[in-house]
Amino acid sequence: MSFARFFRAAALALALLLTTSGCSAFLAEDDLYQLPKMPEYYQDLTTQIQAVIAQGAEYSAPLTGENIQNIQLQDLDGDSVAESALAFFRMSGEERPLKIYIYRQHQNSYELESVIEGAGTNINNIAYENLDGDPDQEIIVSWQISEKVHLLSAYSAAAGQVVELFSTDYTDYAIFDMDQDNDQEIAVLKAASEGGGDMELYGFREGMMQLLSTAPLSTGVTNVAEDSDLRRGYLRDYAPALFLTSNFGENANSSVTDIFAWDPDAGALRNITLDEATGFSTSTWGYYSVVAPTDIDKDSILEIPSSTAIQEYRQTSSAPNFWINRWSKYDLSGTAWPVFTTYYNSQDGWYLILPEHWLGNITLSRNDAAGGGERAVVFSYWEGDNDVAPIPFLTIYRLSGSNREARAKLPGRFLLGDSGEDEPSVLYAAKFEENSWDCGLDEESLKEQFQVIRSDWDGLD
Repeated sequence: MSFARFFRAAALALALLLTTSGCSAFLAEDDLYQLPKMPEYYQDLTTQIQAVIAQGAEYSAPLTGENIQNIQLQDLDGDSVAESALAFFRMSGEERPLKIYIYRQHQNSYELESVIEGAGTNINNIAYENLDGDPDQEIIVSWQISEKVHLLSAYSAAAGQVVELFSTDYTDYAIFDMDQDNDQEIAVLKAASEGGGDMELYGFREGMMQLLSTAPLSTGVTNVAEDSDLRRGYLRDYAPALFLTSNFGENANSSVTDIFAWDPDAGALRNITLDEATGFSTSTWGYYSVVAPTDIDKDSILEIPSSTAIQEYRQTSSAPNFWINRWSKYDLSGTAWPVFTTYYNSQDGWYLILPEHWLGNITLSRNDAAGGGERAVVFSYWEGDNDVAPIPFLTIYRLSGSNREARAKLPGRFLLGDSGEDEPSVLYAAKFEENSWDCGLDEESLKEQFQVIRSDWDGLD
């Protein structure tokens, strides 16, 4: 618990005390304006931290990730008690200005056990993970050397002694039990400035942190440093995997997803989708990717979309406006297994699973109302002949604004879903056109095929 959270909790406790019937009569007037006294050990820790600041240090908390507090309480020795306090400072003018002070609680006081020092401008992020199977947790630190250069280091702080386990430059990284030995490994992405690069896997072997294996990225990937999308997830056989989606080609006008997994037979990390003949992951390459790998069917396995443009009636622009996505999951051999096909509307926050007999027989258009409170996608039956006008058969609405509930109940419309809050700010509704193409769906089956996009479907991250 950070000190700010402690004070908030103390103030809340006092407020509850004062609002309890009959309790305020037992408090002196001066006591009404005093916060509960901090435990002795917190006072001691405060004193020690203030002494570091008095020497010219300033707080320098990690910039990103889950752990971004100036002071973090952690269970580093694995005894289920968070008796270690880590404080993050910057001391300007020193060769290694970034400092992580590690204090350990002993009864009613804290003692300074060790200090981790780093070069650079900031601590980008920090994680606490078990890398070696022992109860204690290791400390993984990303040092920001400059805006585009980062250094990743792992430390053991057992028995009050800091030992650097490994350190390497990186583009991106992920912590995951890739070989399923119940210990975490660190996968380090190293992209080359001219394109391509490697994924390196580090883990404990024979009591040491070692480079276990290396696998190549697709030849031709570009802008990985700026646009990499590295995600943890699982394959069809529930083997852990890392999914890296990158721009591809000289003009970066397409994308490709490399999938990295541990091959137990070879005892090595492998890019399972890499085609040795072409040098890149041909099965996951496409000119357009509307969405990154996603657990689209919510089975804890990441699926990858293959996007295809929908032909539009008398289209005047060369750039497609609507896409369908054929989703597939992959197994450890790199084989794709089709799941289903969707129209995925990330702009409006929903997708629709499309019946197979729709494919090749529909076109889409928009019918948005002025003001932005009603956005609509119109599905029409059309066989691709520009001399024959499409026949609308279904409209799906995204409704916002104060009159959204009334507009969801207009004649012919029925509710599909909402944005998920206690008082939803967005409603989704639909309407079937009468005397139109029989699309094979009714209200109930359409509700089953319709899904609101949720951010927590994108794998583990």
